[in-house]
Amino acid sequence: MRSTLVRDPVVIFEVLSDSTAQTDIVTKNHEYAATPSVQRYVILAQDEIGGTMFERIGGDWVGHVLGADAVLRMPEIGVEVSISEFYEGVDLSTAGTADETER
Repeated sequence: MRSTLVRDPVVIFEVLSDSTAQTDIVTKNHEYAATPSVQRYVILAQDEIGGTMFERIGGDWVGHVLGADAVLRMPEIGVEVSISEFYEGVDLSTAGTADETER
């Protein structure tokens, strides 16, 4: 596998999974907040349309819940996209069914 190293990232995306949720939400979030180049950290849900975005506003690191109808504005990279576009072609109809059948 080929790896690309990006120095001084500005926007970071993660797809949340059960196995990495704690690391993504807590550990990585603290690391990204402490990295001056990072202006925005977007965590997308794996089993439904939505997520959480953290952004640098002045000296604060502020979190926002993103619903299915949210528009993600990233002026630092000149991109504006609806959250639902990230899920185009993804079948979410079976999401969570394994957990429900185990109960």
